[in-house]
Amino acid sequence: MNRKFIYILIVGLAIGFSSFSNFYIEELPEAKLLEKKTEYEAGSIVLKFKASALENPQLFLHYSYGSTLIKAERLNNNDIKFTIPENISTKTGQVDWKLITTKKTILKGTFKITPKNTAYPYLESYFGPTSIQAGDRDYSMLVVVPTDHYDNPLPDNTPIHIKKQFLQSISEREVFTENLMGWKNIYTEKKAGLMAVMSTCFKSSSKELVSQIFPSTATDFTINFNRNHAYADGNQLTEFVTSEIKDEFDNTIADGTTVEFVIKDQNNYYLKTAAATINGVAKAKMLHPDHPETWKVKAYIIGMAESDVITVNYQSILADFELKFIENKEILKVGLLKSYMGQVIPDGARVNLSIYHEGNYIESKKSTSNHGEVIFNLPSNFYPEKEYLLEVSTLGLTKSIEIKKQ
Repeated sequence: MNRKFIYILIVGLAIGFSSFSNFYIEELPEAKLLEKKTEYEAGSIVLKFKASALENPQLFLHYSYGSTLIKAERLNNNDIKFTIPENISTKTGQVDWKLITTKKTILKGTFKITPKNTAYPYLESYFGPTSIQAGDRDYSMLVVVPTDHYDNPLPDNTPIHIKKQFLQSISEREVFTENLMGWKNIYTEKKAGLMAVMSTCFKSSSKELVSQIFPSTATDFTINFNRNHAYADGNQLTEFVTSEIKDEFDNTIADGTTVEFVIKDQNNYYLKTAAATINGVAKAKMLHPDHPETWKVKAYIIGMAESDVITVNYQSILADFELKFIENKEILKVGLLKSYMGQVIPDGARVNLSIYHEGNYIESKKSTSNHGEVIFNLPSNFYPEKEYLLEVSTLGLTKSIEIKKQ
């Protein structure tokens, strides 16, 4: 019984296999990459395949900017090639590829595009800030980004040579790229001047970049004064002058630095004048006082430096002046006012008149001189009393006179 069953099974299987003899699986022809490279230099890239029997072969590319599909080119020996588009072949990075037909993927792989081993003739570089202070604390940073002809950054550890020129000295140093760029802090010098730098990578050079080294913070200084005379005429000018102001490294401070001159008078009032430096020296002027005065003068560069204190004295230009009533005592004439050499004082001198009656203050009048004289009107209808005390002050001198009417 068992033998009969086995015999029937074997015969049935034989008949079954013979019934499928008209069906088959089509085997696609093999393909082979002719040049098995996994790394290409940026530029022209061509992939060649031994795949003469493939129908409608195409190459699918996936890269950092997207994906694309390119058609094959038949060679004379029926091999095929694919020319990688320039927008892919000139940019560094990884490219994944698949050789496909209308039916399936035949081959696949990956290659890497690296920068060309030469730098672009113009070396991109940045330098700043472009103005720094003299000394040993400040610096400008030089940043260099070397690229190939297709603007791809060169790989890390690419050497960059940096040259620095200052005054009569030229120095050189080497740095290496890291994270696509090379950089160096270029420290300032103790002398003020123009610092120039440039860089080279392989045979490429940057343009000249400069940073201006300005003097450092000003140090304390001295002041003096110049004037035509020492009289308090309210007309002439006194000039205040600083010494040549320098920084801690003996550099003359930058032109245009503001110096303020603060003047304290003998009544503890303050006056101020200012000037900008030229060649390290500031000169400011102040009008003479119109009365005897003593000034204490000190100069400041705010937040940086200050001067010593000097004393400037002014003496009166008047020894005396005349007071005279005219026209029935309704007009008071002051003058002639004469200066230190007996000359008539310049027009515009201030004259103050204070009026009192029986010790009580009535009012004040003010005027300015003209040709050395001042006229005050005292009409009776405004001043009806028989007696007044008139007090006249000008150029630091005060005189009194009584008026008695009939």
